[in-house]
Amino acid sequence: MIALPSIAFGGFSGSAKGVTARQVGGRSILSLKCFPTGVATGAQLARRASLKKISKSWKELSSAQMADWDRLAEHAAGASSLGQKAEISGLNLYIRLNVSRTMAGESILSDAPANMVALPNVAYDKLWVTPRNVVIKGITHETGYKLVVKMSAGQSAGVSNAWSKTVILSPGMEDDWGDADMTYLYFKTIGVKPAVGEKVFMEMYWLDPETGFVGQSTFDSKVCESEADAAAGGYIRRNKVTMADVKEDSHVTECDVDFSTGAPVISFDAVCLGHSNVASSYAYLEDDIPEDCVGTSMALGRGMGEGNCAFAAQSYIIWLRNSSWDGANICFAHRGGYYVKPTEVFGPGILY
Repeated sequence: MIALPSIAFGGFSGSAKGVTARQVGGRSILSLKCFPTGVATGAQLARRASLKKISKSWKELSSAQMADWDRLAEHAAGASSLGQKAEISGLNLYIRLNVSRTMAGESILSDAPANMVALPNVAYDKLWVTPRNVVIKGITHETGYKLVVKMSAGQSAGVSNAWSKTVILSPGMEDDWGDADMTYLYFKTIGVKPAVGEKVFMEMYWLDPETGFVGQSTFDSKVCESEADAAAGGYIRRNKVTMADVKEDSHVTECDVDFSTGAPVISFDAVCLGHSNVASSYAYLEDDIPEDCVGTSMALGRGMGEGNCAFAAQSYIIWLRNSSWDGANICFAHRGGYYVKPTEVFGPGILY
């Protein structure tokens, strides 16, 4: 027979069937036991492994380091519960900040930051969502901080609150001339494009990668609209190519080509794998390249392989074209230096 918890037993703790009881700040809190549903994704498994590693690393700190974290935690507060600010321990603060740091690619911080860090709120103009583009426009740049963006898959337009369904698209990105183009990250993470009429929910905040502190979250939602409606509403798509525009049978694993400077200058950032026995790589595109962006350019490259020639300097001629026989494509053709695969092609080039 299993005894059911009761408010008559204020000291009750533990689990009984689907109910869990715990003591928080002298209060008995009863909650339903949670069980995982579905299959964990690779990102979830990596996050859990990181959390376990951070928790275990606490025991490797010295007594003085633990005391510093405890002192810092006295000035921090957890989420409000039943009208009272929850206290946070040094261990919990250590885990919270280091989870943020490792998410942004930083190492685990052993020494507590000297002070609390107050981060600004995210200021921006508008969120645009179409079946082909997910873009945050007009972000006020904050030097030294990284932008964390969370979004949901498309929901019914009648849903008013689905921020709990958001997932992290970017663990810490820098805006590009005031814009955050989330198109490729959205399609890669969510796995499906939003459909016209569906509502997408977004949460974003600034992260200080040095300390792990984060700012207040900014929430927004947007009903996905057609390209024509977005254009009529004032959305102007920047002329650029990302992996969201590249077909699967291409020979690149990264592709970011930006034509948006207003001059015949292109910015390249691509990782070329090569194909067959030919010293070139093709990025086959879903749509035609705008006519004023068709042409030829040059850019530098460097090897990303292994051995003595791993970082060999190279040069590439790049053809951007709309072909009648194999569609729109960008061809990265090796022209100088010792050819190494894979190769990163990067930097500015003149379009002629």
